[in-house]
Amino acid sequence: MKNEKKILREIGSWVAVIVVALFLSLFIDSTVIAKAEVEQSSMENTLFEGQQLIVSKLSYAFDEPKRGDIIIFLENEEKGNVIDTFIRSLKGRFSSSDEIAAEQERLVKRVIGVPGDEIDIQDGSVFINGEKLEESYANGETLPGNIELPITVEEDELFVIGDNREVSRDSRDFGPIDVKQVEGKAVFRIYPFNKMGKVE
Repeated sequence: MKNEKKILREIGSWVAVIVVALFLSLFIDSTVIAKAEVEQSSMENTLFEGQQLIVSKLSYAFDEPKRGDIIIFLENEEKGNVIDTFIRSLKGRFSSSDEIAAEQERLVKRVIGVPGDEIDIQDGSVFINGEKLEESYANGETLPGNIELPITVEEDELFVIGDNREVSRDSRDFGPIDVKQVEGKAVFRIYPFNKMGKVE
């Protein structure tokens, strides 16, 4: 009898440890850092499909996104508060990738315009406030999309474009995004190992 109680106590303590570890992992994943996989070719040659990134969710807790930042954002919804993000992380752990993709799509793009910027595209180049933007990272010619240009980026908005200009679907097509859609900043590439390093 004593042995049975001892075994049950030991099992209970292990279950408690596992539950606490799971919730700590989910909390960190939803509020501090997360791992993300590049699922599109729209950021080549900076990022390639299949590469895995560390995303800082604290980068914009006390600062605003800056031009040149590479961000991960939800295409069709706001990231919500801490509880919403926690629930999304929980669902992500127990749902298939197809189910998650059907519910929401995460995009990886580069911030080109911040609030107050007037964005225009002429002769294959981006112009901000009338000045040509020098973009060593741009792959291909930058062409206009479906929105009317020039456009002024409003408060709490960002104009984002993929580095692979001729294939990327971005703010040229769906307009500026709300900063509330931003989940975090891509800061480090962890896979493949031969490409490991800071994301710029």
